[in-house]
Amino acid sequence: MVKRDPSFSKLQILLIASAAGLIIGFYDGFFGPGTGSFLIFGYTVVLGCDYVGANANAKIVNLTSNLAAMITFLISGKVIFTIGIPAAICGIMGNYLGSKMVIRNGSRIIRPIFLIVLSLLFIRIVYNLIQQ
Repeated sequence: MVKRDPSFSKLQILLIASAAGLIIGFYDGFFGPGTGSFLIFGYTVVLGCDYVGANANAKIVNLTSNLAAMITFLISGKVIFTIGIPAAICGIMGNYLGSKMVIRNGSRIIRPIFLIVLSLLFIRIVYNLIQQ
């Protein structure tokens, strides 16, 4: 069972999640890195979900966002299949293993890894801004 903060009504949750999905989906299609982390952050901080539930919901949003971007890039002929297909297969394997780890270990493993990844992403973005 996914735990969440009961202070929001179902309609408020729907509106907040929809707005976040639109904004983060645009970001994901335009740029991409850190989308799942932003979603997890939003689900835990704003909606009060636990880390496991937030992670599971983030996967659904991220999948649909990535499918939309993939279709757009396929139609535009921008996909290099010799790179994309092996990377997709390895990504599926990595996601499967990571998901099993989350289900087995729960929030005690998600929180520290989440904070480390978010910190590294922030450092990289700041570094890239400074280099320009």
